[in-house]
Amino acid sequence: MLHQTEIPVKPYELAEAQFKTGRFHIMDIVFRRWATLLQETLYAKMGMMLEVSTENVVQMRFEKFLDSLEKQPIYIFETLNHSRGLLLVDKSFFDLALNGKADPTAEKLSLVQLMKENQQTLLKLVSTMIDDFEKSWLNIAEVELKLNRVTIYPRRANVMLPYEYCFTGRVQLSLNGFQTSLQLCLPYAALVSVLRPLENKKIIEPESMAYYFPQVKEHFKDLLEKTEYSVVAELGKADLREANGKLEKGQVLPLLNKDGLVTIRINGTQVLQASAGESSGHYSVQVIRATEDKKPSTIQPKREFKQVTWPTQ
Repeated sequence: MLHQTEIPVKPYELAEAQFKTGRFHIMDIVFRRWATLLQETLYAKMGMMLEVSTENVVQMRFEKFLDSLEKQPIYIFETLNHSRGLLLVDKSFFDLALNGKADPTAEKLSLVQLMKENQQTLLKLVSTMIDDFEKSWLNIAEVELKLNRVTIYPRRANVMLPYEYCFTGRVQLSLNGFQTSLQLCLPYAALVSVLRPLENKKIIEPESMAYYFPQVKEHFKDLLEKTEYSVVAELGKADLREANGKLEKGQVLPLLNKDGLVTIRINGTQVLQASAGESSGHYSVQVIRATEDKKPSTIQPKREFKQVTWPTQ
């Protein structure tokens, strides 16, 4: 059986995404992480891949923030030092979550009906999003939010004194022209003790999913173990020019091999170099090194391997 040996490879260059932070760069990074996790969570819960973006976190007096609120779902939670904060949800987001699609013509319940008839479903979704926000602090600080109650009336969400400062950040969600958002209001006094030691930190951990889920390595290891692979041991290359395109039964095709090593291709990609031989009565190959590596493999074989001498003529 003849195998194609010259597989075309299209090169790709990876570019690092540009990300600009504001005055509170640690908070901006946390919100960016949160947006990434929200995208994954909402895809798992709703089956829709929403586009996400974040605004830089800002600091303001709570009175000014409260005056900007309208009648909408407002979840109140406790955070560090028994301080309280707010998660604001656009009603359109809940309409999307319940309808399962961005349909502006779909019949929508009033805000009161929506919150009353779907209280447990929406609370479960919000709890998951709060969990995502806590995970976004991993390897930065320990921040925990405990949901307390929910209201739709801004004045019932008066959880800070008017002159107190708060952090506010927003995550924008969009899908096929549909736009909605989530907004967090966090007490400045509760977070300042966490942020001060980090203000002069120039290097932070990469924003990898490995930092969000401790089991991520085991997850991908398990995924790789269950994946099927095509492994081909290539003994050499045959020059078919002398055959003039005609192959006959019994014809001998000499294989060209400069170094006498076997090339191992996994899913068509040249990966390893090995020597041919026999082990436990089976034709076998013993890995010597990676294709681009000139050092011999340090792996000690557990089975007996008898090497075969490659003919020079």
